[in-house]
Amino acid sequence: MKLFMVTILLACGLLVMIISLDLIMGEKFPGIIWKAVNPFRVMEPAEYLIVFLFFFFFFSRKMWLFLKKRESSNSSSD
Repeated sequence: MKLFMVTILLACGLLVMIISLDLIMGEKFPGIIWKAVNPFRVMEPAEYLIVFLFFFFFFSRKMWLFLKKRESSNSSSD
């Protein structure tokens, strides 16, 4: 529960900082909220590639660790 609250507190603090910086730069308020809530709307194609690669490597490592753990449990039960 403590970890969850810290995560929410950090996320809210960062959201407030993003909104305040956009207000200082002179953006319109509805556009600021939309950009803060939906960050994929303002991403460049290269950033999409980086996000895809991050998720690919993250899930491939998790799958590799899962298969390695399952293989070691199967070999120990033999």
